[in-house]
Amino acid sequence: MDLSLMILLSLVAAPVLYFLARFSKKTAYVLFALIQISLFAYIFFQKESAYTTSVFEIMEGLKFNFGFTPINWYFASIIMLIISMTSVFLISMNNKTPVKVLLLSLMASGAIGATLSMDFLTLIVFWEITTWSSLVFIAIDREKSFEEVLKYVSISAIGTYAMIFALFYILKSFGTVNYLEVASKLEIAPNNTKILIFALFGVMVLAKLGSFPLHIWVRGSYSTSPDEFPILSSALSKIAAYLLFIIVAVIPSSSIFSWLPSIAGVSIVNYLLAWLGGIAIIVGTVMAIRMEEVKELIAFSSVSNAGYIVLALALGGTYGTIGGLMHVLNHALASAAIFMSMAAVAYRTGTTKMHELGGLITRMPVSFATYLVAIISLAGIPPMSGFASKWLIYQQLVKDGLPFLAFAAFFGSIGSFMYVFKPLTGVFLGQLKPEHKNVKEAPFIMLLPMGILTLLTIFWGVLPSNAIAYINRLISYTGGKEIQLTFSKIFALTGQWDSVLVTTVFFVGFIIAFIVFILGKKAKQVDLMDTYTGGEYIYTAELYHFVYRMYRSFDRMFQEWPSMENWLTSLSYKIKELGALLRTLFYPKYPQGYIAVSLLTLLIAFWWLR
Repeated sequence: MDLSLMILLSLVAAPVLYFLARFSKKTAYVLFALIQISLFAYIFFQKESAYTTSVFEIMEGLKFNFGFTPINWYFASIIMLIISMTSVFLISMNNKTPVKVLLLSLMASGAIGATLSMDFLTLIVFWEITTWSSLVFIAIDREKSFEEVLKYVSISAIGTYAMIFALFYILKSFGTVNYLEVASKLEIAPNNTKILIFALFGVMVLAKLGSFPLHIWVRGSYSTSPDEFPILSSALSKIAAYLLFIIVAVIPSSSIFSWLPSIAGVSIVNYLLAWLGGIAIIVGTVMAIRMEEVKELIAFSSVSNAGYIVLALALGGTYGTIGGLMHVLNHALASAAIFMSMAAVAYRTGTTKMHELGGLITRMPVSFATYLVAIISLAGIPPMSGFASKWLIYQQLVKDGLPFLAFAAFFGSIGSFMYVFKPLTGVFLGQLKPEHKNVKEAPFIMLLPMGILTLLTIFWGVLPSNAIAYINRLISYTGGKEIQLTFSKIFALTGQWDSVLVTTVFFVGFIIAFIVFILGKKAKQVDLMDTYTGGEYIYTAELYHFVYRMYRSFDRMFQEWPSMENWLTSLSYKIKELGALLRTLFYPKYPQGYIAVSLLTLLIAFWWLR
């Protein structure tokens, strides 16, 4: 099938699904899932037929260009994998509506068109279809999320206007918006043009990826929107990573800024972008540790992981680039699995507040296993896939000798141990609440995509060489240097990583621990409420929950630190006060005096000028 036709049919399917959902919501959602699975399968099997293009002409001079290159295939297949799994997961969700399935379909269509784009115009048009669909989706629950929508609109508009300005500037300066043609023309462009275009695209990347300093929309959008949005955002935010890779590797930024000073072999522009990534890691990690609500915690975890992607791709180099691309895959898998497991918990219990949960491991073991594997990967612990990407990023930092960025990367890894442990103990371990004694595991149709994402996380953890082999091909396409690989080994600066050997060691250790557990003395089960404190019985189960303010001492260390969210909130109050003042001055309750003064001024001016 032609690429343009595939994307067009995907767009046309959105209103069809809307009208179908008005008669049967379940049928519309099942059809939506079948369409997304078909699209993923189509893209996946184009792996070997890369280097094809397709043009869709709207009118003379306005064309959308799509294509399959190793870059397009890599990002499109990751995004469609998550979207197709999410579409299956949603079949059993509550609160299905015709508007939701319309918006979900538009988001998916926009994401495909954006990641298969071959020029900046096609990219922004389809990206904005995704953005505006997701924006309306967040605003569905107006009472809970209207203020968060305003934040999302504001930050998104900053990024969009920056990219539109860059687009027109490129078109006027070079007469083309094609990626490769722009790359060749930028080589000989004036220096101020290079800096301006890179800065504008950089703003778009940081805004849409949810990275520092344009991350303030992430927490509210994830925590107040319907459960479908945080899961899908695991995929949609990777469109920004696609643009980032275009500007740092396809253009490439290290070459066009070679005339500027460099630090440890990294151009100053890339170095500054990497610094923003490092700050995002620290800010996201600290804030994630301080959160008490699971969705807010994972939202800040996404900020931190966005920082890893920005840092790695901005640094460049063989290990940095391959590590950054591998992290795009790992974070998409892990964050989608985490949000799905939490959505399953909310589906059964009606809450994601940690102090209201606990002990669900015996009631929801598959959801627990999904969450456990995902957080191990997110924390970068072997033998899950998240380890390989962080290990490669560390290799690049060691090679370049960049102390702050190395500190930020290690801080994020260590801090992630703290924040991912919190929901694990708060939601799944500890004592089961009396009101959750009859809770059951999520439906099979929810468990299926969770299981697939979990198995893929384990597979690419045991054999990361499978994913890196294709990334090597992608790097070769951009003229970069490949990493040396074998079936189970990755060779890097400081040594080699034998993933099969390490997995075997972990497995043997697990068997030994299990034997010790079986032979050891059994713990005595005590009912949560069968205890007393200070001679008094407590009848509120939440008061026994040890996760509530679990890291209070750590929280106190950072509670006085400047907060960008607080600063922007304060700024919004000042703007409101200014607006109230102007309203009082120019729109008073009794405006007759102003009208009289205005008429008198006009008469005097007329008399003076006659």
